[in-house]
Amino acid sequence: MKIFERIRRSNIERSLNQTYRRRLDARGNTPQGVFWNSKKNQTNRFITLLDLIKGANREAAHPPRVTIAEIGCGYGALFALMNSDPTLKDWHYQGVDINPAMIKACIEEYPGDQSRFYRGSKPREFVDYCLFSGTFNLCPIDDMAAWEAYILDSLETCWALSRRGMAINLLCQDTAFISKRIYYANSDRFIASATRRFGPTIAVPTQNVKGDIGFLIAKA
Repeated sequence: MKIFERIRRSNIERSLNQTYRRRLDARGNTPQGVFWNSKKNQTNRFITLLDLIKGANREAAHPPRVTIAEIGCGYGALFALMNSDPTLKDWHYQGVDINPAMIKACIEEYPGDQSRFYRGSKPREFVDYCLFSGTFNLCPIDDMAAWEAYILDSLETCWALSRRGMAINLLCQDTAFISKRIYYANSDRFIASATRRFGPTIAVPTQNVKGDIGFLIAKA
């Protein structure tokens, strides 16, 4: 990575860390604490991505045990959801976040599972899937091209450690734009970019969440 790109990435992540730390301090370990507008929408996004992974796993006739790394795990809400779902009992979860305040919150919330959570931007080891739920919604810069490059570069880092693929959701509109620090993608353009850079990419609307789309990027 070039020096300028490293500096830009560092500045973006510093801004994200500051924003999320302040929000977590103000709202606590809640959906609103990580900028979700409701627990229902947060859960629907999780379910859509998990269903995409389940479907891909069945179609490829893989064994039921799946290892996933959630990149941008926040305060660990997906881990709680997975623990409550008996169909996921054979899955193994690890949570990764660049924000130390988020990892601290996870460890305090799940003291018996501290080893599952760690600071970073990629898995520590190979996993079947990397999952990104809302990870790229909050945008701390006004430069859309730079933000979209940051997204693809972040995905590429995780792609190298994903055996089967990646699942990601994005807020989408007919034209990509940034408004009030929220990024809205164009789904067709994202599919084209992800397919070209990584592999076949499919999209499904997130149930009951207007404008949100889940994407599965599969390894051949």
